[in-house]
Amino acid sequence: MTLRLRFGLWAAAFTAAVVLVFGAAIDVGYRRQLFGQLAALLREDLTRVAVLVDEPMLGASFASSGEVGVILQFVDAQGRVALAWGDEEPLPAVAEPTRLQVGEKHLLVAQAPWAAAGGTIRMAHDVTAAVRSARDLGRLLRVAGGAVIVVAAFCAWALARRSLRPLAELAEQTRRLDPAKPGRVDYRGPRDEVHDLASGLNQALGAIRQRHEDERAFLLEVAHELAAPLTLVHYHLDGLRRHDPEDARLRAASDAARELLRTSQDLLLVARGDLSRSLEPSLVDLRDVVRRIADEYPGLRVTLGEAAQVVGDPERLMQVVRNLVRNAVQAGGAVEGVEVALGRDGDDHVVRVRDGGPGMTPQAAERAFERGYSGGRGAGVGLAVARSVTKLHGGSVRVAETSPSGTVMEVRLPDVAERMHVTDATGAPAS
Repeated sequence: MTLRLRFGLWAAAFTAAVVLVFGAAIDVGYRRQLFGQLAALLREDLTRVAVLVDEPMLGASFASSGEVGVILQFVDAQGRVALAWGDEEPLPAVAEPTRLQVGEKHLLVAQAPWAAAGGTIRMAHDVTAAVRSARDLGRLLRVAGGAVIVVAAFCAWALARRSLRPLAELAEQTRRLDPAKPGRVDYRGPRDEVHDLASGLNQALGAIRQRHEDERAFLLEVAHELAAPLTLVHYHLDGLRRHDPEDARLRAASDAARELLRTSQDLLLVARGDLSRSLEPSLVDLRDVVRRIADEYPGLRVTLGEAAQVVGDPERLMQVVRNLVRNAVQAGGAVEGVEVALGRDGDDHVVRVRDGGPGMTPQAAERAFERGYSGGRGAGVGLAVARSVTKLHGGSVRVAETSPSGTVMEVRLPDVAERMHVTDATGAPAS
């Protein structure tokens, strides 16, 4: 449920409660005033009759008792009606003016002492019209209250939508922010709490951007510092290895220098922001890519199928496969346990890299391609770079299988025929 909807419902509920309480107060107050006035009038008439009975006056009469809607009864001490005007059915004895219903009529009954006979004088006014008027007022209040609630609910919803629109727009802009390159949010509205929120958010985003720039500058400096000496070390070790290929120590040192050099190159890509740089595509056969990687890793087992032509940057694709092979070598501890198989699945060419390691935990498999997550091996950069480059080629990479006997990484890239038919949002052929 959105904040705007909740705000509208709260406003409508509050309005409904106010209308109900106000309407109930009007209804109760009107009834009390109406029947209070009727009771007072009944007491006056009854008092006048009692006075005339006890103290007769020349020319006085019970004129009101003969009017339509008035019942007057003289009841003796035994409860018998001695005299009656209007209705002979005995009225009940009441201590205070009391309203009661007789058939379809509503009567307001009161009594006074009849001193001469030791009985009571009982009088009733027909208040059916007054009761009907009170009911009509109640219905009118309910209808008017319902209309007020509907109008108030709509106004509350409209007001909430208008008032919270800047906050909704701010939330939408926040959702569209690129975590890798956080920009700013544009707030257009009054200087209120939402304005303060937007200002605070922009300050935080500015601090994040500055932090990213500082980290990138530091990473670039470190990568440069590593790349230069590692290139030199790898060059000399590779020369010594070719001079004495049987020396296991030279071979291990050369392999280690090569892996460090590749890691420093990945760091350079990340630091420079080259991962998001557009590709320079050409027609590439993935078999050539796999063969070149196999040349870099003697002992790597390779299974090649039919021609696997894709559109892409050959150096970037080599980087993807190389990083997966490096990860597999690190997982298994040796090149000899790593296998690269090239195949096809529908419109996709699939490169599967299997290692002989102990497998991955579910958490490690889920986070394997996150930058900075290494699972205890490497710097946590290679697989992140592989994922970014694969996405640039319109493909995907994932952990296909993992078990105690090893893990399989799978890269999917669209075939050249499929790739040439893919169009971007403008309808232009994808490159």
